[in-house]
Amino acid sequence: MANFYVSLHTMRKKGYILLLCLLCLWTIASFPQTYLILPDSSQITSSRDSLDLLPRKDLSLSDRAIHSQSDSVQERPRIMAWKIDERTGERYDAPIDTAIYNYQHTTLPDGYSVAVGHLGNLGLPLFSKIFFDRKEKDQFIFYDAYYPYNKDPGNHLFFNVRIPYSRLNDQMAGNTEDKEERFEGRLTMNFGKKLNVGLEVDYPYARGFYNSQAAKHLDWILHGNYLSDRIEVHAYASTAEITHFENGGITDDRFITQPDSIEQDFKTKDIPTQFSQTWNRLKTDQFYLTGRYNLGYRKEAVNADEKGEFVPVASIILTSRYREQYRRFLSYDTAYVDQEKQIQAIDTVYRNRYYLGAVDDSTHYTSFKNTLALSMREGFKDWVKFGLTAFVEHDLRNYSMIDTVGTMRTSHKENSVVVGGILNKRQSENLRFNIQADLGVAGYNLGEFRAMGNVETGFNILGKRTELVGEAYIKNLKPKYLEENYHSKYFWWNKDFGDIRRVYFGGKLFIPFTNTTVSAGVENLRNYIYFDENKDPVQAGDNIQVFSVRVDQNLQFGVFNWNNQVVYQASSNEHAIPVPTLSLYSNLFLKTKIVNELTLQLGVDAHYHTKYYVPGYEPALLQFYNQREMEIGNFPIATAYANMHLKQTRFFLMFYNIAPLIMDPDYFSLPHYPVNPTLFKVGLSVNLYN
Repeated sequence: MANFYVSLHTMRKKGYILLLCLLCLWTIASFPQTYLILPDSSQITSSRDSLDLLPRKDLSLSDRAIHSQSDSVQERPRIMAWKIDERTGERYDAPIDTAIYNYQHTTLPDGYSVAVGHLGNLGLPLFSKIFFDRKEKDQFIFYDAYYPYNKDPGNHLFFNVRIPYSRLNDQMAGNTEDKEERFEGRLTMNFGKKLNVGLEVDYPYARGFYNSQAAKHLDWILHGNYLSDRIEVHAYASTAEITHFENGGITDDRFITQPDSIEQDFKTKDIPTQFSQTWNRLKTDQFYLTGRYNLGYRKEAVNADEKGEFVPVASIILTSRYREQYRRFLSYDTAYVDQEKQIQAIDTVYRNRYYLGAVDDSTHYTSFKNTLALSMREGFKDWVKFGLTAFVEHDLRNYSMIDTVGTMRTSHKENSVVVGGILNKRQSENLRFNIQADLGVAGYNLGEFRAMGNVETGFNILGKRTELVGEAYIKNLKPKYLEENYHSKYFWWNKDFGDIRRVYFGGKLFIPFTNTTVSAGVENLRNYIYFDENKDPVQAGDNIQVFSVRVDQNLQFGVFNWNNQVVYQASSNEHAIPVPTLSLYSNLFLKTKIVNELTLQLGVDAHYHTKYYVPGYEPALLQFYNQREMEIGNFPIATAYANMHLKQTRFFLMFYNIAPLIMDPDYFSLPHYPVNPTLFKVGLSVNLYN
C-alpha cells in the first residue's frame, strides 16, 4: 500500500511537471526571437505582517515599469512586477523572487529566519524562534505552522510583461528511499498592453529521512490583472493541499546524540518513532477579486495628435475574497494494546479520550470577506503630499467540527464589521510614512482595534545615504474562535478568554560606512494566549515584555565576504514566551566571476542559538506548545555550498548539516525532532524571457 501511495504521487508529479514544461515550451515557440536572462535580485526578505507597511515605490501610474537586471545582457525586456494590498488593491513594486547570491539558503526550512524550529525535512510545520518574526494568529489556526509555504493574494507577485516570462525551479536531495524535492513553475504573459494572465505551481515532496515523515504539498495558482487609466482589476484563484505523515518524534534521542551506544548498525529510517500510520491533511481554496475605478483628469498633450497623460485623483474600490479551509487528523495506529480497556496504540500517548474508535478529527472553515474603500491619490497636485484611504469591511465566517458524541457535527457562524483608514506618503526620498488603523464596530470583532505605522527617512553623510526607520503599533485583539473552542478525540476545550493587548515600539538604522543595520524593539503583551505543558490553551494575565536587538553586519575584503546576523532576545516570562537569548546566522564565502560569465559563490554558513526550552510540537493540534523538560541549542546547523549563476541559469551544490562530521552530534531543532542528517543537495533554476 505504501509503495502504491508513493508510485501514485510520483506519477501525478511527473504529469504536473510535464504540463508546466509543455506550457513553457509553447511560450518559447510562440515567438520568433528568444532572450534568456536572469533578473539580479540579491535578497529575499520577510517582514512582520503588521509592520511591512512601507513599500519601495507607488505603482499608481499604469505606464510605470521595472527593468529586469542582468550583468550579461545589455538589451533588457521591460517587465513590471508588484504586490497588492489585499484590502485596497493598491500596487507596490516588488523584485522578482529570484536570488543570484545565497539562493541555496532559500531552499531550506532553516533559511526562513535567523533561528527556526522545524520537524526536519521540507514541507513540515515550523515556526520562527525570533519572536518579532511571528505573525498574528490566523482565523484558521492550523495553517500557521506552514506560514512560509502559504499562498495568499497579499504576498503574490502580479505581472505586466511585454514578452512572455516563465520560470522553472527544481531542487532535490537524497536517494529513492528518502528523496526530498521541490518543483516550482511559473508562466505569465500579456494579451495586449492591459491584460496579463499567469499560472503557477508549487510542489514540495519529501519522503523523509526518518520513519513516517513523508510530506507533500500541491499548490496551483491562476492569477490575472487588467490595468487601464480608469479601471484596475486583480484576480487570484488558488487551491492548495498538504498531506504529511506524523511520527510524533523519535522515541530515543540517543540514536542522534550517542549513536555509538546503540549496539547495532542503523539508518535514520530504523530509528523508532511514536507513530507510524498517522496523518494530517489540509486543504485551502481561495478566490479573490479586487477592482478600482479611478476618477481623474488628463493633462494637456504636447502634441495635438497624442492623448494627454491621465492623472488619477481618487478611486472607488471593491474587494471580495472567499476562502475555504479544511483540516483532518487521521490515524491507523489503532492496534489494541490492552483488550480490557480497549486502548489503541495512539491512545496511550494522550491523557484524555473524548470519543471511542479510531482517530478521525476534522475542522472546516469558510470566510467570505467584502471591502468597500474610497481613496484619494497622493501627488495628483503638487500640494497633495499624502494619500488617504477609508474602508469598511464585512467578514462572514463559518466553523464546523465534531459534536459531543463524536459522530455529529456542531457549527458556529460569526459576522464581523470593521471600519478603518490608511494615511501614507510614498513619493518622497527623504520622508515616507504609512499609518493604518481599524476598529471592529459590530459582530464578533466588536471592540477589536489596531493602530500601526512606520516612518522612514534618509540623509546623506559624505555622499553615502543613511536610512532610519521608526515603527510602532497598538492592538486590542479578540481571541480567535478556535483558540477558545475546539473539539477532537484527545483535546476538547471551551474557553472564555479576554482581549489580547499588544504595544510595540521599535526602529532600524542603516549605516552605509560599515554596511551595518541595527534594529531594536520592545513589546508589552497582556492576556497573551499560548499552549502550556499540557498542550491546552491558556492565557497569561500579567504583562509580558519582550525585548530584542538585531545587528546585520556584512564585511567584504576583495572576493572574500563575511555576512552575519545576530539577534539578542529577552522575555520577562519564559514560561509563556520562551526565546533563545542569542541567535545568529553567519555566512563566510568567496564571491567572484569566472571567465566573465559564471558567477561563483563558494562558502560555509551556519545557524546557531543558545540553549533554551524550545516549544514542542503536538501533531493532534498542529500547534507548538511550551515545555520545560528538554533544552535545545548550542549546536550549529552548518552547510558547505557552491552557488553559481550562468546567464539565464542559477544552480547550487550543498552539503547540509556538516557539523556532526567534526563534533558530537546534537542536531535537534525541536524536542525529539532532529533535523535531516548530513546529506547532499542540488538545485537548478531557469528564467526564460521570450
